[in-house]
Amino acid sequence: MKKPHMILIGTLVGLTLILTACAPGPRVVGTPGITISTDMVFVAYGNFIFGMQAETGNVVWNYPQDSNNQILFYSEPYVSGEYVYVGDVANNFYKINKQTGSPVWTFSEANGYFIGQANEADGVVYVPSNDGNLYALNDAGNLLWVFETDHFLWSQPQVAEGVIYQGSMDSFVYAISADGNEIWSTEMSGAVVGSPVLSEDGSRLYVGSIGGEMVALSTSDGAVIWRFDAGDSIWGRAGLADGKLYFADSGGDLHALDPNNGDLVWQQSVQGSVIGGISVLPDGIALATEEGLVKTLTFDGNPLWEAGLSGNVFQAPAVSDQYVIVGTIEGDNLVYAYNLAGTQIWSATPEK
Repeated sequence: MKKPHMILIGTLVGLTLILTACAPGPRVVGTPGITISTDMVFVAYGNFIFGMQAETGNVVWNYPQDSNNQILFYSEPYVSGEYVYVGDVANNFYKINKQTGSPVWTFSEANGYFIGQANEADGVVYVPSNDGNLYALNDAGNLLWVFETDHFLWSQPQVAEGVIYQGSMDSFVYAISADGNEIWSTEMSGAVVGSPVLSEDGSRLYVGSIGGEMVALSTSDGAVIWRFDAGDSIWGRAGLADGKLYFADSGGDLHALDPNNGDLVWQQSVQGSVIGGISVLPDGIALATEEGLVKTLTFDGNPLWEAGLSGNVFQAPAVSDQYVIVGTIEGDNLVYAYNLAGTQIWSATPEK
């Protein structure tokens, strides 16, 4: 567990330097936040958010128009309808037109910067912040309410039946009502960094923690249904598909569990530390190791294809029914795109 802890410490120290410096000031090389939606890829990195064509990697737009060394982006964009929602490390959160890159509104009332991915349901945007607060904003960007936790929020909130489920690095998972009140909270064995996963019927929440456990919680009251000891810290999101729950740990083991009882179905080594987590493909799962190995497997754990990249990867691949998109740092390029057969179709470092 030592190496992932050093990653976290280094990231926090770097971001602190950004926030306390004057331009140009100290900088940190963070990991790109990448999301794919239909025919567009959205990359949040450094001074810009880029809208890129998924088929070619060509940059369609960038936001803002001009570089500002006090505004940096590393949060994974969230796409809903015709809009992209993303935050920066200067405590601003934006709604942007996904086709043109034009800003719709900016929310600037948070007390901390944004690393975690937002979510949206029924016209309300739920935004996790590094100040430990979950902000609920209406469609116009006005603040509806704030829910406070005791540590950073890097985990994307999940929403079902009017209830918001939020993991926090204070080691708790919270169920929050639509008006911002706590319904229940359950303590985990360590900080929750990756996003919880809801079961298809909404009755269970699957949550991993850096304490090394994957836990199934009842969404009705937060009671623990089962626990699985992974043996190493779980930083990334899990994936639920084909009747199995998939997740990887920082020690490099990929696990497939029976989501009903937590029993191990199969397990294998992926030969590297997995920080970003799992993405679900139409016919299997995808992951990337910190060391730059991209792997796809069938739901039964059989290899489909893999590709080695020169840089480091800290986010799960962004996937669609056509593409697998991977972002690296300190590599030959920032973004790599593959088709589902594993053929690289482009790579790029987007620039204004």
